[in-house]
Order: sequence, then C-alpha cells, then structure tokens
Amino acid sequence: MLALSAIAGAAHAQIPVTDGMLIGTVQQSTQQITQALENGFRDQTDTLSDKIADLKKGLANAISGAAETTSKASSGAATVVSEAAQRTASEQATIRNEQRFSGIDPCNVLVSTIGTSEASRGGVTATGGGSGGGGPKPAPGGSAGMNEVLDVAEKRKPAGLPEVEAAKSAKAACSTFASSGLRGDACTDAGFSASNTAGYPDADIRASTLFDGPQTNVDGTKFTRRLTVDMAGAEGTALRALMRNLDQPVQLQDLTKAQRATDAGRQFMALENAFAARMSVAKYPQEAQANLLAAKPELIEMVQQMLKSEDGPFVQKYLDKNVPAWSSKGISMAELIALETQRRYMNKDWQLRLLAMSDTDIARENVRMQAMNAWLQSLALDRQIVASVIESNAAQAAIRSEMMPQLVAANKRAVSR
Repeated sequence: MLALSAIAGAAHAQIPVTDGMLIGTVQQSTQQITQALENGFRDQTDTLSDKIADLKKGLANAISGAAETTSKASSGAATVVSEAAQRTASEQATIRNEQRFSGIDPCNVLVSTIGTSEASRGGVTATGGGSGGGGPKPAPGGSAGMNEVLDVAEKRKPAGLPEVEAAKSAKAACSTFASSGLRGDACTDAGFSASNTAGYPDADIRASTLFDGPQTNVDGTKFTRRLTVDMAGAEGTALRALMRNLDQPVQLQDLTKAQRATDAGRQFMALENAFAARMSVAKYPQEAQANLLAAKPELIEMVQQMLKSEDGPFVQKYLDKNVPAWSSKGISMAELIALETQRRYMNKDWQLRLLAMSDTDIARENVRMQAMNAWLQSLALDRQIVASVIESNAAQAAIRSEMMPQLVAANKRAVSR
C-alpha cells in the first residue's frame, strides 16, 4: 500500500497541477484501486483460512480413519493368531492321542480276530451231523454195544426190532455209565453188568452233560464245569448218548428193500420224513449247545495270541486247570467266552492295571468289552430266532392236531362225489 502511495505521489509530482478536477479524479481512482486491492487481499486471506481449516479437518478425519483401520487390522491379526494357536494346540493334542494309542497291546487287539469266525460257523453236533450216514463212528470210553447203539441212533446202521434195540441200548448204558446205586442195582437185576467205562457216571441221563459238560461225580452233588468237550473222546460219547435218549429212545425197525417198494412202505417213508424234519427243528437248540461245547482246533491260534498278552499268566493258569489238552484238541466257543470274560473281572492283575490306567486306556478297554458284548448279543439273537422258529413249529402242530382230522374228512367227502 505504501508503494501505491509512492507511485501516486510520483505521478502527482510529474504531472503539473493545473486542474483541480483532474487531481480529484486521480485521487478518487487511487482510493478505489487501493480499496479493491485491500478487498482482494482480504478475500484471498479468508479463502486461504477456509482451505486451511478444511485441510485440518480432512487431516483429522484421515488420522481417525487410519487409526480405526489400524485397530481393525490389529484385531484381525490377533484373531488369526489366536485361531492358529488353537489349531496348533488341537493338532498337538491329536498327535499326543495318536502316540498314546500307538502303544496298544497287539496281542490283545488280535485275540478276537483269530479263528472265531470259522469256529462260530462250523457245526459239530453231538450226533455227528444229524441225519447220519457214512461208516460206523467209534464211541471211545463206551462198550462195544454202545458203539452199535449210537450208530443205529445216528442212522449209520439200520435198526432191528424195537424190543431188540431197546435191550441193546439198556445193556450198553449199564456197561458204560452205571456204576453203583439204584441204577447199578437195576442193571444187575436185569442181567446186565454195571460199570462206568466212560468215566462219567449217569452222563447219558443228566442235563448237566449238555450244559456243563460230563461230570465225574457219582451222585451228582458236585460238579465242575467242563466247557470244552472232545467229541472224539469219552466225553463226546457221553454227550452223544444223552442226545440219543433225548431224541428217539425207542428205535423203529428200518424197512427192507422189498418193504419200501410197497404202498405201505412208501406211506411210512413219507410220514417218517415229516417226523424227522419236525424232530430236527425241535432238537436244534440241543445240537447248537453241543456245538458250543465242542473243542475246535481252529481256536488254538487265538489262545496262543492270548498267552502273549499282558494277561498271559492268568490265561495259562486257566488253561492248565480247565483245558489241559488245548494245544492239541483246541477249546470250545463256550470256553473261549468264559476265558475272555474271566481274564478281566476275575483277574487280580487286570484289576490292579485298571486302577493305574489313563483315561485313554480305560476308554480303549471299554471299547473291547463293548465289542465282546456285541458278539454275545449276536449269539443271543441266534438263540432267540431258533426259539421263535420252534414255537412256530409247536403252533403248527397244535393247529394240525385240531384241524387236520376235519380237513381230511372234508377232503374225502369231496373227492368221493
């Protein structure tokens, strides 16, 4: 502004002052220019102040947004780190569990996988196959007469007259299973010699023979469970004799070739087949029980595996007491079930190990017992199915006895017209 005044003064000095109006005009213009310049500077200053204020506000917002973004980024990074740490901890726990499970006793694991499938499916009945056939089958421990009686009962030899077969069976039973007491006296009175050549007195007439194995006690007041029966030995003879008495103690005379060729012979064969079928269904549970007690060599390898496990000493003691011939004859499915159960709850060492087991070991042991329980339930289901079939057969027999005579009579009236 001083510069403008100087310019005005210089101009005034240079211009001759001759006209007052001209001088006034120049001064007025000078004031206007000065005012315009002042207003322009003021406007620019205000505009600049506004811009600076806007810049400050934008900068503050930018700083605030950056801080929020940084906070969110930090929070996200913390979440990622936390999740990664959790995954790492989970993976480490999984690895630890795998390492703990890798210490499992292979002998115990493989026990239930060896031989059980074949042994549980293979049928070994007390009668040697139900319908018989083939050559004579020996009866160890029995007399020569017992061999013949069992071969006739098991359809390996033809039966003679009923009274002859009855006398043969009574004599064979006296010489094989009767030793003393009333039965021995009855045998002597009948003219037969009383002796217990099988070593199992009265085994052919005792239910314990089928459920607990043949017993050596004379009066039957004491018994020891013999869950493994050698079907080729004397105990097998005892079991076969009991089954014979339960099945058909009175043997009907078999027909000759000429007799079968007659109408009466053919009718007898048809009726005999129906009788045999129904009796086979009725006695199936007995044969299944005999099969459960029959020694099976295919289970030897399983027992050998059990002897290598932590329960080996208990298993060896059990075998020495109950199945001393297991290494050559095998053991039965009934014996296997008893051994698998007793080597836990009747084994002191197992009980002590249970107290020191980790949670993982206890869970593993629990799974083993659950698997065994599933197997036992499967066996129980088989027995239930058999029982239901037998009940169905009994119901059919009742219906036939009630309705068949009427049906036959109605049929005769219809066909005679």
